[in-house]
Amino acid sequence: MKKNKIKVNQQGTFIEKDTSETIRIENLKKVSKKKFINWFIGFTEGQENCFYLNRRFLRFEINVNIKNIDIIYYIKKKLGIGVIRRLKFLNTVIVEFSVQENIYDLLYLINIFNGNLRSPTKEQYFKLWYKKLETKLKKLNLLNLLPKYQDNVKNINLHNSWLSGYMDSRALFNARWHKSKKLKEGKNLHLICIFWNLNEDLLLKIKETIQSKSKIEYKTKGNLPFYKIVIENIEEKKKIKLYVDNFHLKTNKIKKYKYWKELLKLEETYIKTGNQDIILIQKKLIKFTNLLKNDEELNKL
Repeated sequence: MKKNKIKVNQQGTFIEKDTSETIRIENLKKVSKKKFINWFIGFTEGQENCFYLNRRFLRFEINVNIKNIDIIYYIKKKLGIGVIRRLKFLNTVIVEFSVQENIYDLLYLINIFNGNLRSPTKEQYFKLWYKKLETKLKKLNLLNLLPKYQDNVKNINLHNSWLSGYMDSRALFNARWHKSKKLKEGKNLHLICIFWNLNEDLLLKIKETIQSKSKIEYKTKGNLPFYKIVIENIEEKKKIKLYVDNFHLKTNKIKKYKYWKELLKLEETYIKTGNQDIILIQKKLIKFTNLLKNDEELNKL
């Protein structure tokens, strides 16, 4: 069945005004596969901001650097809505996915996020966004299409793909040689996973979910204040590996994770046997380091 769309301009005036009787709220509730939706919500909550509004209009927006352009097209294809554009920002190119003027598409997003966010901070932004759409729909006499606002914040668990979406957006895999007096070579493998966000509340939830003993650190670099958790405990890293192997990453972090996982296996071997294959680790580190070159996100941390 062809999907009819309600289109309005930024002032809330109809562009097409022949679909209010044909669109039914049941259709708005039909979203893509749950596994993708959980991933998508996690990816969105990793974004710095996504629910924009002002006096005249409201807009949903997510963006990535040019290296992750494929993920933006993937999101658009799976959702079946929105527009994509490339923007130049300083010396970088940003790829943006946005939804703004189409009421049907905005309602589609409302049904995805309503009651399904994990961050209290993001939930507050979403609530304001919801209220703005509510006002617009009331003026258009389409308030019957809006689902009731669900005032709750979900918990994070390791049984769905939400965390993999968040990791695609705001997690880093890193590895390097670390000076150590324990080895004759004077080096030891230092392998970490970093979760970070501009808000502390979501990191607290992630910390509890993976039962991490690591402290949440407050950092500033340039004008960017943020919080981060550095996961370096072997059991916690193994838990992350087990989760990601079940709920796969989708961005270019896949390649970094591949080598990180191989290095984790070598670290586990060293802990169990005391043997460390320096040459093999060196080869893996070289490949891993090549992937990390010019990593803008890592340079922030």
